[in-house]
Order: sequence, then C-alpha cells, then structure tokens
Amino acid sequence: MTEFSSISRPLKVSDIQVEPSHVTLEASADDYPEIARAFGLRSVSLLKGEVEVTRHGKLIRVAGALEADLGRTCVVSLEPMQELLNENFAVEFTTDAPREADDDAEGDLDAPEFVDGEMFDLGDVLIEQLVLAMDPHPRKDDAEPPVDPGAGEGSSPFDVLKGLKS
Repeated sequence: MTEFSSISRPLKVSDIQVEPSHVTLEASADDYPEIARAFGLRSVSLLKGEVEVTRHGKLIRVAGALEADLGRTCVVSLEPMQELLNENFAVEFTTDAPREADDDAEGDLDAPEFVDGEMFDLGDVLIEQLVLAMDPHPRKDDAEPPVDPGAGEGSSPFDVLKGLKS
C-alpha cells in the first residue's frame, strides 16, 4: 500500500466488478512534502487522479487521468521550474499467477502485472503513473547553460603539468 495516506485507496480484489467503479484520488497538502522528497522534486502543489476500475475474470483494468503541478529543477540552467502534467493512462493487472519465464527470454513487457494478495491500492497505481509521466530531463523553454568562466581560453589539462616544470 502507498505510504501517502491521503491517496491510498485499497480495494479488495474480490469486490472489483465488471461494472466500472469511479474513484477520485487527491493528495493532501500534508503529503506534498513527502511525495516531493520521495521523487527528488523541489515541490508538489497538486496531485489528483480520476480513475475507473473494472474487472473481467482475472483481468483488472484501471483507466483514468492524472493531474499534477510539480516544482522541478531545469537540467540545463539548474533554475527552478514548474512541470504541469495532464496525462491519461490505462493499466492492466491480473490475478493469474505468472508463468515461469525462460532464462533467455525477457518476457512480455506488455503483459498485465500480477496482483499478489487480496488487496489492491489505487494510490499505488496513481503514484506509478506520476513517475512515468514526469519528464526525466526537465528543461525550461528558454534555458541557457551556465557560462564557464574559463571556457575559450585555450587551456588544457596539461597546463597544470607545465606549471610543475621548473
């Protein structure tokens, strides 16, 4: 189960039905600092999701949308920036135990993830989708790299060695 209590929504697998269940998840301001710390963010000022859960036999489908407002650091200028996320997602899970994979085979990466146990937390799904939606290299539109004061002076690593010669 998710460590962020405000978005934790455990469901009993046997209670998930063919008829869609609609669930709204929204992180509280109390959880924002913990979410930011867990994922190396400057800040979180919004995290919410609208999800629909259905079950067809051993297959559980979670589809929905997430919205987030994240404080990030630009990888080019190292300046603070905001990243706004509005992402749709659909994820499938199965209650069917996984088969033994061949040692040489990588396995089916698109196969539904196995749900181990009787409980299933929608908060975990939302957090996973947040991490997948975040830009791995956030960059401001007008970002310029920091200026290196020694750049362009024609120095080389061997200049230090020349100084050691008497």
